[in-house]
Amino acid sequence: MCDYLYAQLSEEKTVSKRQIYSDIQEMKTSPNMSAPIEAYWDGQRRYYRYSRQGFSIVDLTDEEITELETTVRMLASFRGMPQFDWMYEIIEKLKRKYKVKSSDKTILSFDANVDLQGIERFRELFGYIVNEQPIRVLYAPFNKPPYTVLIHPYYLKQYNNRWYILGYSTEFKSISVFPLDRIQEVTPVKTEFVSDTIIENPDDYFYDVIGVTIPKDGKIEKVVLRFSEHRYPYIKAKPIHPTQQNNDVERTIKLKLIPNKELTATILGFGKDVEILEPLALREEITSILGECCKNYGLLKNDCTSLS
Repeated sequence: MCDYLYAQLSEEKTVSKRQIYSDIQEMKTSPNMSAPIEAYWDGQRRYYRYSRQGFSIVDLTDEEITELETTVRMLASFRGMPQFDWMYEIIEKLKRKYKVKSSDKTILSFDANVDLQGIERFRELFGYIVNEQPIRVLYAPFNKPPYTVLIHPYYLKQYNNRWYILGYSTEFKSISVFPLDRIQEVTPVKTEFVSDTIIENPDDYFYDVIGVTIPKDGKIEKVVLRFSEHRYPYIKAKPIHPTQQNNDVERTIKLKLIPNKELTATILGFGKDVEILEPLALREEITSILGECCKNYGLLKNDCTSLS
C-alpha cells in the first residue's frame, strides 16, 4: 500500500517515502487517532490496512460527542443574528455526520440588536478584511451631509450593541472608525492594499480606552470616581476598565485610560451614584452636561441654574 501510494502521488506531487511512513506512524501513535494499522506482505509488496473493520480516524468517543453536542447547541444560540446565518449549514452538517442531538430549547442568549441597521453588511465587510480589499465607503453621519472615503479595512468591533469597522483612511492619514448603521454604500476599489501596522493586536490597540473612540493626541490620565454605598459593590464586581483599582474604604475606583466620549457616557449612566474626583477637566465636562440636563427640566426645577 505504501509503495503503491508513493508511486501514485509521485506522478502529481513530490512526496517522499519517508514522509508517508512518518504519516502512518503518526496515525498509529497520535492519541487523537490511535489508528489500528497493520502491515502485511504480498510477495515483494508491503501493504497497510486497518486491523479493525469500520475504523475511521474521524471516529469520536462518547465524551467527544457530548462535547460536540454542547458546542452545537451553543452555536445554535446565534440564531437570529444575520451575520451568523452561515452557522446553520455547519450545525446541520455536524448533526448529520456525527448523529449529534440538538434541541430547539433556548438555554443561552447573547445581547444583540437584531434590528440594527447596516448589520446586513457584516459578511461583505468581513470578506473585504480577510481578502485585504480596499473599499470606498459612502458614509452618512448624523446631521451632516454624506461623504465618501477610501479605507483599507482591518477590523470589525462591537461595542454597546453597535458594530464598527476600522481601517486606514488615505484621506485622513489615520485609522478611522465607522459604525455600520451609517454606511450607505460599499464599493471595492482597485488599488494596492495598505497593510495594517497600527492595530495588529486589537486587544492592545483598544486597551487604553473604553469603546472604540481613540481621540487624536489623547493621553492616558488617572481617573478617580467615587460611588454611592449601594452602587459601589456592582462597580467592584463588574469593572469599568481592566486598569480599575478599588478602594473599599473610600468607595472609589482609579482608572488609567484615555478619556473619550464612551467614558463620558458611561459616567453619565451612573447618574447620582457617582462623583468625579479626578481629573478636573472631566469633572467640569460632566458638570456642564448635567447643567444642560437640568435646564431641560426648567419647568420642574426653576431654581436649577448652576452646578458647582
